[in-house]
This record gives sequence, structure tokens and C-alpha cells, in this order.
Amino acid sequence: MSQNRDSGTGIIPSEIHPAAGAEDGDNSAPGEQYATRPYTQLGRRGRSGRRGRKRRPRSMGRLPFVTYLNEFLEDVQPFYSPATLTHMTRQLRYIHRILQQLRGQGLLATTNPLLFKQHEIGMLLNYMNARDGLRSRPMGPTGQRKLLQYLGRFLEHCGNPVLQQMKVKRVLRIPKEACGPLPCPSEEQVQEIVGKLQEAAAAGDPDALGVLGMAVFCAYAGTRLKEIRLAQKGDLSLTYSELTVMHPKGEGAWGSPRKTRIVPLGRQALVDFMDLRARELERHGIADRKDLPLVPYLAGKSPGRYWNDAYLHTVKGELESEMGMRFDFRMLRRAYGQNALDRGARIDSVSVALGHSSTRTTETYYARRKLQDAFEDLERVYSVPGTEKCQIDR
Repeated sequence: MSQNRDSGTGIIPSEIHPAAGAEDGDNSAPGEQYATRPYTQLGRRGRSGRRGRKRRPRSMGRLPFVTYLNEFLEDVQPFYSPATLTHMTRQLRYIHRILQQLRGQGLLATTNPLLFKQHEIGMLLNYMNARDGLRSRPMGPTGQRKLLQYLGRFLEHCGNPVLQQMKVKRVLRIPKEACGPLPCPSEEQVQEIVGKLQEAAAAGDPDALGVLGMAVFCAYAGTRLKEIRLAQKGDLSLTYSELTVMHPKGEGAWGSPRKTRIVPLGRQALVDFMDLRARELERHGIADRKDLPLVPYLAGKSPGRYWNDAYLHTVKGELESEMGMRFDFRMLRRAYGQNALDRGARIDSVSVALGHSSTRTTETYYARRKLQDAFEDLERVYSVPGTEKCQIDR
């Protein structure tokens, strides 16, 4: 393998050879001698064939990767949230499809995770970085890091430390994530999105009402989608415009309930949403109890339930087509932080409101001081009397 100078994931060139003799379903190392199963007196069903016949270890079938993956997911299921487990499953199955494709092209000798060596990892990295024409364009650094993170956990569970060994030997090069917050809409764009959703909800569309509620809290309270999707009516205080987040990120592990406040710019939108919500509940004959979902699902045969995440995104996509504009709930949450920072809020205040444990996460992914604002701050500081440029006597 030739040395590459691109910024993607890679390995330092070394002698890499496929595992000779390795096949799918073969759990033993190449060259291992197979044990002889002793003859039994249990009859035909208990016999292993002719006396002294050698047998291979138990076969894992045609897809050993899938077999070991199912065992891994079953073992780690109690320790991850359903959303994280679903994402991990999707990513690892994607890796399996890549490996199957590479094996079909004759680039891999096995897809058995027990037999993975530096060659198999190297071919996977070549694919992710679009080397040798294996794909049309490279994966992003964030996607590569996540795939390798999940693959490393899976291989360690299988008892194969090859990925960790490559890191220790410094032959594995993982790209750094891109720095700087992701794009987000301005205050005017957020108001336009919320306004169009209000029009659709006021026209009697219960699905639009649900999407409106999610958008209002993400954009003006900085909540995550899960946090508002599972919120109850009793979690909201209209008097103080505060929401108690009872289902934060990391719930049951490191996360704990917190409070967030709807900013003044969005309080009228909150009142309008609650009025539309009350109208729809009355139309369906549903009592507005404190344990009712704050943003209830009001369509279908049994209205008043919590929204299903997958269906919510389906409805959002349909509304985007009707409105002629695209938006994302995570994008609206980022707008909450960035717009507050642009108005002069301190970064630590924005970080606390977003539920971050440190400002590093806030500045890396959500909000950061704009360059022009930073220059204006410097101008203001240096315009204070006593900070003029000193004259040097010669």
C-alpha cells in the first residue's frame, strides 16, 4: 500500500498481506490443528461420523460478522439508550455491507471479525477515503471517527484488539473533526419558519401543530428534540416561561433534569401554540391534564399520545415540501445559542442554557463569537482612555 498524504483516515505504510487461508465461518487461526472428536455410543445422532474423523470448530454460517454483531448488540443493550443503540446498529451493519462489497471484489479474504488484521482495517480505510476508486468521494472526518469508534468497541467485544493495537503502534491515523459551529438560521429565518408552521396549524392541520410545538421549543428554549417530545404539560410554567427538562440527554446515566427558559422573542409564539393546542384538545374531547404530552400527537385513531420520532420526521418532510423551505430541529437549537451570543450573551450563559457541561461543546458545535464582533470588542477595549499607543522616545 502506498503512502498517502491526504487528510483522511489512514495507516502508515507497512507490509500488509491478507490472512491466507481465512474463510467466512472459520473461527480458528490459519494453520491451527483441529481437535478430534471422540467416538460416542449415543447412536447415529450422537456420532460424528467415522471414528477418528477430524471436525472443524462450530461454524458461524455464511455471515459470521452478523452472528457476532447480534451477540454484541444483545450484550450491550442494557448500557445504551435506544437511540444510541439504533444508531450503532445501523453503522455496524453499514460496515458489514462495505466489507461484503470489498470481499466480492477480491480485496478481502474474510469478513469474520475474529480474523481481522491490519490488512482488513487498511482496506476499510481505503474505502472510507475513496482511494483506488472504491467510492466516489471520501467520507467526512466526523463520519469516519464514528464508524471506527463503533467498530473498535465491536472488535474488542469479539476479543480482537487489532484496532487498539494499530493506535498504540501509531500506524492508524484518524482525522480530526472539523472545528467551528455548524450552520444555523438567523432570527429572521427562524421567525419565518415558525410563522409558516403557525399558518398551517391554524388552518386545522394537527400534524403541523405538532411540528410547530417542537420548533418553538427547539428555537426559543434550546431543547433537544427528545427533551420536548417526551415533555408533559406539567413540566411547563407559562407564568415564568420556564420548562423543566425531565428527559435530558444521558438520562439514566450522567444526565439530570434541568430548567430552561423561553427567550422573550419566542414567548408570543409559545402563547399562540398553547392556544392552538387547547383548541385541538377541546375538539377531540381530551381533558388537558398535567400528565398529557406537552406536544401531543392529535391525528389518527388515538390522539393525545407522544409523538413517534420517525413519523415526526416524515411529517416534517411533507411540511417542508408544502412550505417550500427546509429546516432541522437541531439547526433551530443551534440558532437559539448563536442568536443569543450575537445579542451579547456570555458564552458560559449560553452553554448552561443549552445543557452543556462545558463551553467547549458549545463553541465547537453550537455557537461561537463571530469574527466581526470580536474585532469590534477589540476596538472598544483599545478605545478606552489610557490604552493609546505608547510613544517611544529615541
